[in-house]
Order: sequence, then C-alpha cells, then structure tokens
Amino acid sequence: MFRLLAALLLAPLPLAAQAAPRADTPRRGAVRVTFDAVVETWDARFAGGRREQLGAPLTGDSVGGAYLPVVARLQQDVRTAGAVPGFIASLGRGLFSLRAERRTTPLGVEVGLSNRLSVGVMLPLVRVFTRAHLTFDPATANLGLNPLITSPGASTQYATFFSQFDGALAALATNIGGGSYACPGSPQCTQAIAFLAEARGVRDALNRSAYGPGGAPFLPRAGSDGGAGIAANVARIQQELSANWGVGGFVQTFLLPTDPLDATLFGTALGDAGTGFGVAPFTTTPRRLRFWPGDAEVGARFRVARGPVYAATIGALVRLPTGHVDSPNDAIDLPAGDGQTDFEGQLVQELLLARRLWLNVNVRAGMQRPGPRERRIGSPLAFLLPPGSTAMTQWDPGDYLALDVAPLYRFSEFFAAGFTVGYLARGRDRSTFATPQDSIGLATRLGSPVAAAMLDTGTDLRRTRVGVAVTYLGPAVDAGFSLERTVSVTGAAPVPAATVFRIVLRAAPKLF
Repeated sequence: MFRLLAALLLAPLPLAAQAAPRADTPRRGAVRVTFDAVVETWDARFAGGRREQLGAPLTGDSVGGAYLPVVARLQQDVRTAGAVPGFIASLGRGLFSLRAERRTTPLGVEVGLSNRLSVGVMLPLVRVFTRAHLTFDPATANLGLNPLITSPGASTQYATFFSQFDGALAALATNIGGGSYACPGSPQCTQAIAFLAEARGVRDALNRSAYGPGGAPFLPRAGSDGGAGIAANVARIQQELSANWGVGGFVQTFLLPTDPLDATLFGTALGDAGTGFGVAPFTTTPRRLRFWPGDAEVGARFRVARGPVYAATIGALVRLPTGHVDSPNDAIDLPAGDGQTDFEGQLVQELLLARRLWLNVNVRAGMQRPGPRERRIGSPLAFLLPPGSTAMTQWDPGDYLALDVAPLYRFSEFFAAGFTVGYLARGRDRSTFATPQDSIGLATRLGSPVAAAMLDTGTDLRRTRVGVAVTYLGPAVDAGFSLERTVSVTGAAPVPAATVFRIVLRAAPKLF
C-alpha cells in the first residue's frame, strides 16, 4: 500500500480530479492509475419508512414477534393451545449492539487509446467487519429453549404425547362415525363433533409449537401464563375424553422448558440446525472472514466535449459477479458483491461558472441481470428465519437510476471545496425459484406453498445522501475527499443508514 501511494505522489504528470467523478479521459498513451477507497459504516438502518438501530430486532423491554416469525407463530399457537387469547410471547429484555463496516479498496487502471477514448478495469478488495454483542435479562421472559435442543429424551416424550393424543382423537372420530353419542343428529353428537374439532386444533397448535414448520427454537416456560394455559387445557381435554366420551389412554403431559432464556441459551438456539435457527453465532467478524474480492468492472469512456467552461464524457461498464455474497446461514455477515452481472451507462458533465463555481453532475443508469442466490424465504423485514425456509432462487435486482451533483467553490488554482447530493432510484426486485424442485421442497418443509416473491416486498426504493467534498490539484498528483451520509430512504426493505467516506488519488504517467 505504501509503495502504491508513493508511486501516485511521484507521478510526473498532473491531472485534475475531485471527490466526484470527472469528465475527462487520459490522453493517448497515458495509463491512469486510480486509488479510490470507500469506507461505509453504519449502526442504524431505514426499514419500513423509519430509521432504527441495526440491533432493533433483539432490543427492547420485551423482545417478541415483531421481527421474529417463529415467535409470532408460536404466540398465536399458544393462544390456541392454551386457551389464553391475551398471551404475548417474550424472550425478555434484550440489548443487541450491532455495528457494520465495509471498506472497498479498488485499484483502477485506465488506458487512453486516443485523446478521447479510453478503456479500463477496476479490481476491488473488500474488507467487511461486523461488531456484535447481545445480552438478555430473563426476568421478564415467558419463553424458554425448546427441550428438543437441550434434552436428549425430549423427542421420545413428544413422540409419546402426540401418539397418545392422535390415538384418542382417532378413537373419538371412530365412535362418532360408528353411531355412538346418538349420532347423527342429536345434541350430544353435535357436542362431540365440536369437541373433536377443538381438540384437533389444540393438537395441531402444539405440534407446530414443538416441531415447526421449519424450526421451533422456543416454547413457553412451565408456570408462565402460556405454559400454565397449555397444561390446564391439555388436562381438560384428557379429562373430557375419558369422562364424557369414554376414550382413555391419553395421559402424557406436554413437555415445557423450565429455565428462562438468556444470551447463552439464545446462542444455543442460533447454532442448532434442526430445531433452532442454524446460523453462525453473533460475534465480531473473525479475521479469516473479513477480506474478500469485490465485483470487478470493465468499461470504456469517450469524451464528447472539452472546453474552458463545459466538458462531458459518456461511458459504459460491465460489473462482473466476482464478489463474495453473504450467506443465508449467517444473519449479520456482509456481502462483498452481488453475485450477478450489471450493465451501466454513464454521463459525467462539468460546468465552470465565473471561474470559481465548479459544478459536477454524474448520471448513471444500470440494468441488473438475474443471478442465482441461496436465500431464506420470508419478508425482508424478518430476522432469523428458520433453516427450513432456505431455498435456491434466481434473483433479478431492480434496475436503477442515480444522480450525483457536486458544486465546488475554487478557492485557488489547486484547492476547491463544496457539498454533494446523491439520489438513487431503484426498481423492485424479482425473485423466482431456481427450479420447480426448489419450490416443492420448500413447501414440503414448511407445510404449505411459499412464493419466492415474498423476498421482493418493499425492495423498490428512493435514497438520498448529502455530504461535503474537497479536492486538491497538485503539480504531481490530484486527490479528493468526500463525506456523505444517508438522510432519507423510501421503501419497506431494510437499507443501511450509512456514512460514506471516500478518498481518491489519481495519476497518469505517459507510457507511449
């Protein structure tokens, strides 16, 4: 890195530059080397039209089902199984501290084929880094870890419970069909049919609570309002089956956890791939997972105008899927690339007014091509989807239009400063399953068909950034610096509320 900076600083030919793109190309025979480092940091995001902390899904006095679909589903099932319509599932008081950083260090080389036309390539190295810390206060928790994760004998107890429950319900259905209870048509028969339907609903809710679909990391604690409701309702059903309908043999209780959830037990749920979430632990990114290749770019530019007041350049590039994508089995990792191909057209214009005001306008339009991506299927706002929701998709990101404006004031021949405004409009994503088998497999695991288009909800967005920029035009090197901050986003899907630092160093020694 030091040698690269030294080479740039000692380059013999000056070339104008600033923090925003310039409307110039290297002269014929010149090779322009550009060091264009970008650092993005954020600890908040825009989601659903509001700004919130990155750790919001697991932060609050009562962490529940707002961001965790498995908890929301469990809450509804406990209301049914325990006959407690007011039950609110809670993991307790949580604090999830999360901060993300992505540093892109690209090295660009652009060759002047003529005084107007150039071709170039950009190869980025990306460093991703996430710092995470999670704490839980179990004092207010009414959920605990599913015994299937921690207790070796739990699977046998649940198998016995549901075997007895299913046998009793089957016997009751046989009695009704065989004419017992003065069936059909009698008031007693009507009561038996209604009781059978209610008991089946309780049975199905308990089965989902214990097994999923796709995973079931939590259950209500024994003695909590939900746990007590389940125990009482199961006991009532067992008593009525025996006393009112003459069906015995169902005596097993429904196993519930006794310990409240804390950060350690939550970490156990994260790592369990069978009943839990099957994701990596929430820790600071290990060193071996920090550095990845980014999406390389190959492009060409043509200068269409060059004068003392106005200059313009048009360009086109192809962004290749060479970057590392994030994993569906790590909820807090960051991608270094998109995993699909982009085609982008560019128009860069510069206008000099009254010899002092320097206006730079950069317009970009991109078409993003489909590419394969393994995802957990669910709402973009959902956090920690179960492993059973994983499927291979064909992801077609929305096309985009971007506008960057940088008015700078030239204080001298060598130094200028001003502000920047960046606007991005992106269309809605389009997601489909890679093959019909992927759709069928997901429906089998989750118990019902699920559309891959769930991933596209709210992915169309409008983003605005504002910032400041300075540039130095020296005799041997030109450099620029900008600092931008995301100030507004419209769109339901999460978007980082990022602060973006950019440093540009450029030089173009003539080679031939």
